[in-house]
Amino acid sequence: MAMTVILTGIPGVGKTTILNQLQNLAKERKIKLTVLNYGTVMNELFKKYGRKISRDEIRRQQISIQKKIQDRTAQILVRKIRNPITIIDTHMFIRTKTGLWSGLPESVLSRLKPSLIVLVEAPPEEIAKRRRSDTTRMRDDLAMEEVKFDLEWSRATASACAVSTGAPVKIISNKTGKQREAAEELFKLMMELTG
Repeated sequence: MAMTVILTGIPGVGKTTILNQLQNLAKERKIKLTVLNYGTVMNELFKKYGRKISRDEIRRQQISIQKKIQDRTAQILVRKIRNPITIIDTHMFIRTKTGLWSGLPESVLSRLKPSLIVLVEAPPEEIAKRRRSDTTRMRDDLAMEEVKFDLEWSRATASACAVSTGAPVKIISNKTGKQREAAEELFKLMMELTG
C-alpha cells in the first residue's frame, strides 16, 4: 500500500539530517522512497514567475502570493508521488511579517492526503544552537521563549491536521548525535503502516 508521509518541524530541528539518514536506511534495505521538499518546489515556482529569491525569502513575500504558490506546489507534488513511500518535507507553519501562516492549510492537506504526519522535535537549546551554526540558511535568531512557543504551536497545528485528515501524528525526538535513531524510529513506523 502506498503512503504519503508529511514530515515537519521548526527550522533548526534537524529534518534534513533525519531525511538523509532515512534515505540511507531505505537504500540499505532496498525500500523505494521518494523525498519531496515543499519549499524547494515553491522556490522553483517563484523563479518561474520571475521572482529569483532564496528559499528563506519566501516567507517575506505577500501572503496572497504565497498562498497561490503554496496551492500550485501541492498540485505539483501530488503528481510527483510515485514510490510506495513518499515523504513531503515541509513546515507546520511559517513566521511571516503578518503573523503565523499555516504550512498545511486544509486545501493542501486535501490534495496531499497524508497517511502519517510526523513532527520532528529537539530540545529548544539544541535548536537555537543549530540555527546559529547553520551558515547555509538565513535563519531567524529567535529568543529561547520563541523557540519554545514554535514547538508548542507546531504540536497544536499537528493536532488540527490530524483532526482534518484522520492521519495519525507521530512526534520524533531528534537530539544531537541521535539522528540515526530518530530515522530508525520513523523507518520502523513506516514499515508497520505499509505492512
